[in-house]
Amino acid sequence: MGITTQNHTGLLRRTLIVGGLCGGFALGACGRSAPSSAPKHLRPARKPGRVRTVTSGDSFILEDGRSVRLGAIEAPRIARKGQRAEPFAQEARRFLENLLVEKEVTFTRQGPDRYGRLRAHGYIKGEDGKRIWLQGALITNGLARVRTWRDDHAQADKLLALESATRRAAKGLWSSPYFAVRTPQTVASARGSFQIVQGRIVDAAIVRRRVYLNFGADWRKDFTISIAPKYVRSFTRAGVDLAGLSGALVRGRGLITWQGGPMLNLDHPAALEIL
Repeated sequence: MGITTQNHTGLLRRTLIVGGLCGGFALGACGRSAPSSAPKHLRPARKPGRVRTVTSGDSFILEDGRSVRLGAIEAPRIARKGQRAEPFAQEARRFLENLLVEKEVTFTRQGPDRYGRLRAHGYIKGEDGKRIWLQGALITNGLARVRTWRDDHAQADKLLALESATRRAAKGLWSSPYFAVRTPQTVASARGSFQIVQGRIVDAAIVRRRVYLNFGADWRKDFTISIAPKYVRSFTRAGVDLAGLSGALVRGRGLITWQGGPMLNLDHPAALEIL
């Protein structure tokens, strides 16, 4: 079924709020990133370093003062600014801390985020001399989820495959209902948080060149995935036929917003899996 065109004024109010959403690894098998506008003196040098402090399951500070945010993943949130820690937050932090003790970290896919942190894929050398991919180790041990952004989705396919296997095994955070993959019917209570939502698209619609993937008969209040006109072409280049997704089973990930009902705004194809 192709995309249909609707001219509902109510639908037009469901405006865009962007959500979003490297080598081998061993061991048993990101604040939000954005295009850099950091002053040049805040941009981290591309060199390895040793870790001084691990601040969370996906962030640490190097001995030379650089802050690092591991790219393309999201570890459970630690307690901060009046927010409670998420389940497995301390387990993820301790795991990364133990992994990095007395180790030098090298980086690939590097770039500063909007806060001047080094956002990258990290690697260390294991006791057997083999290279350990930090993102892969965290995902494989069930201590992080895949979270990509438009400018941060390197190795997404590999990470998604690892996450899928770990989820099936109910390992780590996947053993907690808190991190369960949401359905279009259960996602409304997760407003304002990063979620993975899986369901079947009822209808694909275009309104003023914006694509709406509707998961219920009532587009005014049912869960919807929205893709702004300026991002549609990137899906086409990635081989995603948005016009042919009516009836498709998909899995989307990103920040759940509210525009009359729960909405997920996507700006890059790595955040949408066609199942």
